[in-house]
Amino acid sequence: MTDQQQTDTYAELTRTLKNIELALMATAAANPPNWKRPLASYKNGWVKAIGGYEVARDQHGPTKVFWMGHHYTRRAGQNKKYGAAIWFSRAMGKGEGDTVAYGRLITFAADADADADELPDYVVKALG
Repeated sequence: MTDQQQTDTYAELTRTLKNIELALMATAAANPPNWKRPLASYKNGWVKAIGGYEVARDQHGPTKVFWMGHHYTRRAGQNKKYGAAIWFSRAMGKGEGDTVAYGRLITFAADADADADELPDYVVKALG
């Protein structure tokens, strides 16, 4: 193989790898991962660790994050049954019943190892 052929082969391999990278990034952007982390991890440099950028913050931590070409906004639940939680989500279009469908990037929960709910009788019956 000549030096020019070897250079051309490396250039083609580099283009192919770049195309694979772009395809993987597009797939990740279209399907946010909803990583799960303990609530205490919210303040510990997680944005940089996932390859994102902090767009805005307040005294508690990041409020808007840019990841894989999309902005994700901080949310916090009002339902105390499931404990304290923070998550980052973005609108992803319309879901069923013309409601907005959201994708979650990451969720921080106070008790990720909480006991599971008991199944109601009608669910147990439907399971057979």
